Amino acid sequence: MMSDKRPTEAAESDMTPMVDVTFLLLIFFMVTAAFAMQRSMVVPKPQGTGLSEVLPNGEPVPADIIVEVDEFNTFHVTTDNWEQEAPSEHDLVRALRYLRDQKTGNKSLNRMLVKANPDALHEKVVAALDSGAYAGIPEIELLTLE
Repeated sequence: MMSDKRPTEAAESDMTPMVDVTFLLLIFFMVTAAFAMQRSMVVPKPQGTGLSEVLPNGEPVPADIIVEVDEFNTFHVTTDNWEQEAPSEHDLVRALRYLRDQKTGNKSLNRMLVKANPDALHEKVVAALDSGAYAGIPEIELLTLE
């Protein structure tokens, strides 16, 4: 009887291809990742009554565009001769762009006041402020209703 006694070789695997694939995947995900651009706007600190401009009777200076965020988180866009409800942020931006492009006489609508209900979500109030900045309205103020 013959016995087959060969020395056993240790099984080795080359890790170089695995490292190469890992680096290729890392580079692929880094290149294709979508980076969200964060928009920001400067919000002035409240002075006195919380508004930068107040009439002698304590009322705010009339704004060209008023955006109200109600307790149901719905946006209501109002001007002197136009009123519309904007159920979503996209509709709000579209309405604000439309109003910004409209001109009343020789004056364009450049001042927006956001009136926020205390029961409205903070996210919706910030969305209203961001929508005004995104639509290109230069003066935006916030008023919280009590």
